[in-house]
Amino acid sequence: MMQVKPWDFMVKYTPQREWIEGHGILVAFAMFFGGVSGGLYLASLFFGNLTGMVIAWALAALAGLVDMAHLSKRMRFWRMMLKPGSSWISRGFILIFLFLGAAGIQILITWLAPGNAWEILFKVVAGVLAFGVAIYSGFAIGIVGAIKLWNSGLVPILYVVSGLAGGLAVVMLVSLNQDAASLVTISNYLLAALVIDAIFVATYFWSATYSSVTARDSAVRVMKGKIAPAFWIGVVVLGLIIPIALVAPFSLSQSASTVAFGIAAVGAIIGGIMLRYVILKGGMYSPLLPDE
Repeated sequence: MMQVKPWDFMVKYTPQREWIEGHGILVAFAMFFGGVSGGLYLASLFFGNLTGMVIAWALAALAGLVDMAHLSKRMRFWRMMLKPGSSWISRGFILIFLFLGAAGIQILITWLAPGNAWEILFKVVAGVLAFGVAIYSGFAIGIVGAIKLWNSGLVPILYVVSGLAGGLAVVMLVSLNQDAASLVTISNYLLAALVIDAIFVATYFWSATYSSVTARDSAVRVMKGKIAPAFWIGVVVLGLIIPIALVAPFSLSQSASTVAFGIAAVGAIIGGIMLRYVILKGGMYSPLLPDE
């Protein structure tokens, strides 16, 4: 681990560590669980997949628990909800809490007494909250002005698209026992989400190289530095290229391969985790004074 001297923060680009090193890495997992939870719930609503909805609920609960585990004083977690007017962390925790309630009620209604107006109402409410759960972590880091790589309007959009791709990947995994036509339909949506995700990943890092000196330094660190293997292997190859290559050949056919689809789904999930890791790990603080 690179040692940062007290004066380095004044004259050098210094990496942020609070949200990625030690137990801080829990933040990356919380962001992933939240993003996938929201995307999975929306995808499950679209496909009418109750199993996916249950998994989405569990992932949202896990995101909240992991967020709490990151706190130094965990028994005071309730204070996270006290500043919704100024903190996206607070808003996110509230969104997760409300989503768990609304989605939990909807899942019970769908399981026990489907087809009534209350089910539709709670599906709409939980769907809106699911979108909030998927996007809030993007806003939470996107407003951090001191870290230029994060301080981009593309981050919330990227997180939503990545969360939706991860959600569709989970739907794919829990649907591998379905008929070929259903699998191909799901795979087509997953393919579209992965292609859009790839476009936003490329646009995000490309734009970072032009936004500021610090953002460019962070982008170079991601693509050419010590964390480059995590980006190129984890995000690009495992998370995008391999899943797209495995799914694309079936997009116009009526045949399906559970092995290919399963590997593609797992790769997309890994890619979602690694994307959040490299964005958090690549964040650099700007020096307060010129480096002489």
